[in-house]
Amino acid sequence: MAEVRLERIEKRFGATEVLSGIDLTIGDGELFTLVGPSGCGKSTLLHLIAGLEEPSGGEIYFNGKPVSHLAPKERDVAMVFQSYALYPHMSVCENLAFPLRMRKQPPEEIDREVRRVAEMLGLAEVMARKPSELSGGQRQRVALGRAIVRRPKAFLLDEPLSNLDAQLRIETRAELKRLHQRLGATMIYVTHDQAEAMTLSDRMAVLQHGKIQQCGAPLEIYHRPANLFVARFIGSPPINLLTLGEMGANLLSGGMLKQVQAAARSDQVILGVRPEDLQVVRAMRAAGFEARVSLVEPMGSETWLDLVWGEERLRARVAADVTVQAGEQVTVRFDEQKAHFFDGETGARLF
Repeated sequence: MAEVRLERIEKRFGATEVLSGIDLTIGDGELFTLVGPSGCGKSTLLHLIAGLEEPSGGEIYFNGKPVSHLAPKERDVAMVFQSYALYPHMSVCENLAFPLRMRKQPPEEIDREVRRVAEMLGLAEVMARKPSELSGGQRQRVALGRAIVRRPKAFLLDEPLSNLDAQLRIETRAELKRLHQRLGATMIYVTHDQAEAMTLSDRMAVLQHGKIQQCGAPLEIYHRPANLFVARFIGSPPINLLTLGEMGANLLSGGMLKQVQAAARSDQVILGVRPEDLQVVRAMRAAGFEARVSLVEPMGSETWLDLVWGEERLRARVAADVTVQAGEQVTVRFDEQKAHFFDGETGARLF
């Protein structure tokens, strides 16, 4: 397996800068996710690690050795794509065996490895079938199996679950996490889906405009986003953001308001509160502020509420047994110790 280190990586296509100053270390055996919106540079970064693209600047290291000059086959990595990239005329068994045959390994060794991987991925019953006879989840497992038989230094996965329906995506995501725990392999996973990044990753990097906005453990990023972009991108439903201005005295205690004002670098401060940190009570004139319920969405284990407070729109996640109706006036409050404060001009976290 491999530790992957990127130093000052840059990538330009003509005059367009796609990646800028990427410094990143991915530990040996880590499941690391590159997450961000379309066009942020995450797939380009994965292609640089694989050797499918050359960096315009900087260096890539595997286990401390520079590899930027090496062709993909010399880096000993395996890629899994969202399109599966299976050979349609070959059976599952032949697809799994193909990488080993290309390496001219002995037939008995190929047979042993293919059987091992088929049992691991639950493919033993479909070995004679062609890809067209498989479900989407089975095809993705074959694509993963074809990578596993090679025993590469690192697995590179480029949005491998994008073509699956919602339920199958959740099931395959769980299978992938169990597979990583079993293999202990270095896996670098690209996705635009923040839920996938949160549930799969040991650590993750959030990218935007070709730069890493924040890197860390999923819960660390969720509970302490480094800037407004990360706060907005990570979390579903998304975080509530309010410009304090004159409303500050109505939302915060005097001590917290002074702390925010002392930390602010500009006149504008953005308050962020996660939907689950909003408490909704029916008692009027209780501590908090009054809002109107505009929409109630029962989700089974919880309920989502859309709230209107003046010109502001808020989203709350409350317990399933909180029974309120659209149009009802409620009192809303939150623990200011769980709130997030950002500079309105730079977007940077204040504290």
